[in-house]
Amino acid sequence: MFRFSVKYYCLYQCRTVAKNAVLLGHQSRVWFAEFSPNGKKVVTASQDKTARIWDANTGEPLHIFHGHQGSIWSAKFSPDGNQIVTASEDMTARLWDANTGQQLAVFIGHKGIIKYAEFSPDGQHIVTASEDKTAGLWDTTGQLISFYHDI
Repeated sequence: MFRFSVKYYCLYQCRTVAKNAVLLGHQSRVWFAEFSPNGKKVVTASQDKTARIWDANTGEPLHIFHGHQGSIWSAKFSPDGNQIVTASEDMTARLWDANTGQQLAVFIGHKGIIKYAEFSPDGQHIVTASEDKTAGLWDTTGQLISFYHDI
């Protein structure tokens, strides 16, 4: 078993300025890590085809997101911290409930690896960026609104 970890500095709720924690559990490289908007959780995206949510203070795992068939390149919290969007090598993005781990929607339509997905500031839309030279604009049910080509 491989031991890959993410080290981070707790900048939000910690009593010390430089509290170190190691997030252990991914079976391969970790490509992305981000704090939740309130700083209480961390989400990670990995080559092992999973994303995970961790308690930012203890480093304990809270949820593991299974469903992608390829590496997950990014994982982002919604502005309110209640959802996660993941972008994957399997040419899909997926929306997850950050509190239960349940998959809520699958975004299908790109013809290349999706490297990045992000929520709009109001949390009502998602934009994806793909190696197929397009960006997609979606609603949070997984419905495509528009593809932007030649970017």
